[in-house]
This record gives sequence, structure tokens and C-alpha cells, in this order.
Amino acid sequence: MPGRTPDELKLSFAGNIVKHLGVQMYAGRPVPAIAELVSNAWDADARVVEVKVPLDVPWEQDNEKHFIEVVDNGNGMTWEMVRDAYLDVGRDRREAEKTDRSPGGRRLQGRKGIGKLAGFGICDTVEVQTVAKAKDRSLDDHVLIWFSMSLADLKKVDKGPAPVTVRFAGPVSKAPEGGRTTQGTTVVLRQLHGRRAQNGERFHNGMAQRFLLLPKFAVTINDQALREEKIKLQWRWPAKGWTDDEVKGCGPVQYWIGFTEKPRKQDEGELSGLLLYTRGKVSQEATFFEISGGVTGQHGLRYLVGMVKAEWLDEDGADLIATHRGSIAWESPQGHALQEWGQGLVRRHLAEWAKRRAKLREKTVLTLKPEVRTRIERLSEPYKDVAVRFIQKFQSVEMEVDEFEDLLSWFLDALENATLRNIIEKLRHADVADVKSLDDIFERMQIRTAANLLKIVDANLAAIAALEKMKDTDARERGVIAKHLERNPWLIHPSWLLSKAEGRVTTWLKVEFKLDSPGKDTKDRADYFCVAVGGTLHIVEIKRGAYVAREKDILQADKYRKYVEQRFKDLTEHDAVRYGHVQSHLVSAELHQDARSLSTAYADKGWVSFTTWDDLVERAKLSHQQFRAEFEAISKRAEPAAED
Repeated sequence: MPGRTPDELKLSFAGNIVKHLGVQMYAGRPVPAIAELVSNAWDADARVVEVKVPLDVPWEQDNEKHFIEVVDNGNGMTWEMVRDAYLDVGRDRREAEKTDRSPGGRRLQGRKGIGKLAGFGICDTVEVQTVAKAKDRSLDDHVLIWFSMSLADLKKVDKGPAPVTVRFAGPVSKAPEGGRTTQGTTVVLRQLHGRRAQNGERFHNGMAQRFLLLPKFAVTINDQALREEKIKLQWRWPAKGWTDDEVKGCGPVQYWIGFTEKPRKQDEGELSGLLLYTRGKVSQEATFFEISGGVTGQHGLRYLVGMVKAEWLDEDGADLIATHRGSIAWESPQGHALQEWGQGLVRRHLAEWAKRRAKLREKTVLTLKPEVRTRIERLSEPYKDVAVRFIQKFQSVEMEVDEFEDLLSWFLDALENATLRNIIEKLRHADVADVKSLDDIFERMQIRTAANLLKIVDANLAAIAALEKMKDTDARERGVIAKHLERNPWLIHPSWLLSKAEGRVTTWLKVEFKLDSPGKDTKDRADYFCVAVGGTLHIVEIKRGAYVAREKDILQADKYRKYVEQRFKDLTEHDAVRYGHVQSHLVSAELHQDARSLSTAYADKGWVSFTTWDDLVERAKLSHQQFRAEFEAISKRAEPAAED
């Protein structure tokens, strides 16, 4: 291009601004980083934005096929715009151009001039191609400007400017292969920072949450149109559209708020809370306005979703949105006023949610379980009142109908078992010298306790029978045997009755050993789960009911153990959960001859414990059948008539 030299293009910044405002702010956050590029396209009057991103596969930094591309058909940039505006970090466009509107009349979303750095949070190289809407007068042609910026080069600079690599700057008619020839801008993020696979649906929903669906602005993710997450609401206010309101001393707001029928699955990317938007872009990620303590229906927070629009957060010189556009400046007077308004909104609707849930649960329980009313009517008057108060109190507690039914049934069992409380009361006042009286009291306590324990033993025996059937029919481990053992870990070891699953370790193993991808022979593929008991983490690897374990299976189970032990040593997070000991367990039909010596050696060292399905089932059956025989014999004894 006449009169221009590549060294004119330099990224101007001060000190470690790239590190602080790009790398750290967006590190490991692909959705907000890419959203910044989409926002830039909006400000450039683009009508179409096409995003390409590798989803459902781990990103490999050295894989040339793994890159992110954002293509828009906006106004594009001239050489002067790239040099004086785009490459000027921290430039306030609205202040510099004395307008908060784009050439096409859109309200600008960008303000702080740092969105261009967002890509460095998830990649090492940012490549830009741009073709301006107007022709270059000196060339009488449209011009392509193609340049890239390297994170490694930027980090070397103590104080800007930093070098920019110009690949081409000239008429589109002479553009090299791969060069853009039409109006608009293309941004490509290369050398993506290695990270676990991005779930496609969650990524799409996350991107949709960053923007309100704006007119004449179509965004696609891997050729799929950006759309709002389909949330099934149980109640919504208003039923359709938005409600107008006012934040005292600040300005108008619009909102809708609702509750889902079931709790939002946070671990699967389903966020609960209200999203705040300004100029069509999220200005506060899901929030409850820091509500706390003494809230009626507080458990409803897990069900709550909604949106709030507050344009005054970013107009008339106000700058109340944090740099990364993820939160409001709550410490400001306007932020405090908005927070108080939001807390009032949430409190009112939580109370209404609790009221509606109580009515719905009462109706549902009495409709589905008519015997509940009969059981309550049979209670003595004092206990009947207790039952009614219990229902009134727990109807507003967050739980599903079947969970509430189980809890209510358990409570009624306790009320109906008034005999046990009477016995305890008599024991408290009994004369220790009256041996016959004491024997009678203890006998009645034993009978009542045995009857309750008998129910538990019968339930456990049913679980054992189910496992035995799975073993005999060679049921698949994934989704069948594994799920059954996760719900009943005491089948592996009786001390695991009060265990908890360790989800984080499970994720580590899936990523490290790629256990989510079935092999060619899925019949012999292993499945596992992790159980934490005290200071020990147990990794349980299970095989199908007919599988014969070999030496390689013992070694694989030990490989899991070694990997997890090392991960615990490498943890740097202060609050991370660690375990002092890790042990692997292998369960299969039998152990091959060639693996027995290794299995014994590893078991002696506490590394890998092997158990056959037959031994596991018989051990559990034997202990429970012995308990059942004793409890049944005790519970069948006739209780004295004075028990009333």
C-alpha cells in the first residue's frame, strides 16, 4: 500500500496489561472470551456472525485443526482504524469518537478497549483479517489487512508498543490464498491452550446467555443458530414478556423471573439465578443479588432463573460494569440500590414459590398416597397435631414429591412407634433394684428395635439379590452394575455405608485415560467409581459378571492409583480435598492363573485388592441372612398388652 510500512502497526499497551486483562481475566473461559469477539462484530454493524470452535474433543495446542474462528460481515477496518483504534489497548471508543452509536445506529457494547485481548486467555496467537466497507482511494479497490499478534512476543515487552506481524496489506484482488476478499472481519485464535473437551450443548447455551437475541444480528455456532436455552418453567412472572419497574434513584428496569420444576443441574452447566443485561449484552452473570439469611423459601434459589435489563448501568457517562463484563460494581451507590431492589424481588418471589410448592405438594401427596390421611387419623390426638405441624413445616422445604413422601412415611413410622418412646420413658424412672421390671422393659425395647432393623435388612437383601442377578446374566458394567454399586457401596465393603462419591477424581481418570470413549470390544471394557471413606480414596474398577481378570487388569487398576496419588501431590489449591491413601479394587468373575502372584503382592502392599463377584455376593448375603434370622425371631415375640 502506498505510503504505509508494516512497522507502523504496533500494539500499544503499558506493562503487564496483556497478562492481567487478557490471559488472567479470560484464562480457561472460552465462552466469555469468544463473546467479546461477537460483541465487537455487533459494534461493527455486522448482521451475521459465524463462529467455528472445536467442541466435544480436548483441545490440543499443537493441532493445526484445532482453532477458533469468528467471521462477521460488518464494516471492517481501514489501515488507519487498525493502527489508531484497534491496536490501541484501553481506548474508549465512545469518548474518542464522541458517540455511543455505531455508524449503523446501534448502541455500542464495547467501551474499555480491552476485548481484543480476550483471545489470549485461551490461545497463543490471534490472527485478524479485515476488509473495510469503503474502497481505498489510493488504490481504487477494497483492501485486505491481514496481521497476527503473538502472546509470547507481547510478554517480552515491559512497556509497549509491541510488534505485530503483517502478512498482507493490499488490494483484495491480489490477496494471497486464504485471504479474505469480502467486507467484514475474521478473527482466528490459534495454538489453543490445552483443556478438556467443551460440551457442545453447554457451550451453545453459555454463548446464548451472554446476549439477548437482538434484531438483525444472527449468530451461529458451528452452523447452528444461537438460541436461548429451552428452560421448562413451572411458574413465570409475568406469564409472557417483561415487567417494567424502577430502581429508586437510578432508573427503569425490565425483568422476568421464574422457577423450574426441578433443581437446576449446576454440575451440568445449568445455571440458576438472574442474568443482568445492558445494551443487549450480559453485564452480570447469574446472581441472587447476594441475598442471605432469613429468606422464606430459600431452597427455591436452586430453581430460580430470570433476566433483568438495566440500560442506565452503561449510559450518560456511567461505568458501573466490571472490566470483564461479568459483574456489576456493587460497591457503588447505584450498585447498592440495584442490589436492594434485586433482593426485594427475589425475596417476594421465593415466598410465593414456597407457598405454591406447599399447596402443590399437599395436593399431590394426599392424591397419590390416600393412605397417608388414614395413618394420620389413626394417631392419638397429640401425635395427630404433631403430624400436621410436620407437614406444614416441611412442605416448603426443597425436595421432590417422592423424597417428601419417604420423609413423611419415616416420620409417621416414628409417631406410630410411640411404644418405643413410652418404653424409654419407663426405663428412665424404673427402679434399678427391680430386676424383673428392667428385664421386661429391655425385652420390649429389643422387640421394637428389631422390627425396625428387619425392614432395613430386607431392603439390603433385595439389593444383594439384584446384584446377583446382574452377575449371573453378565450385565454390562456401565450404567447397570456400576450405578447399582454406587447407590449401595456397602456391597463392596460394609464400612462404606456412609460413603460419598468423589466426582473430581472420576473426571481426572476419564480425561487421563479417555475412559469416555468405548473401545472396539465394549464387552470387556472396564468401568469404575470412586468412594471416599475417611482419609482413604477407593477406586473401584468392575468387570462384567463373566469376565476373567488377567495381569494387565491388575496393572491397569494400579495405574489409576498411581495417577491419582500424583494428582493429590500436585494440587496447589488451598481448599482442594486430598486423601492420605489411595487404594484400587478390582472385581470380576475370577482371576486368571497368571495374575495370582501379582495380585497377592499388590494386595499385601495395600495397592490393589481383588474380589470375585461370587465372594462379594456370598459375603454380603451371609451376614444379612444371619441378622435377619435374629431380628425376625425377636420381632415375632408377643408384646405385652400394656404397650398401648
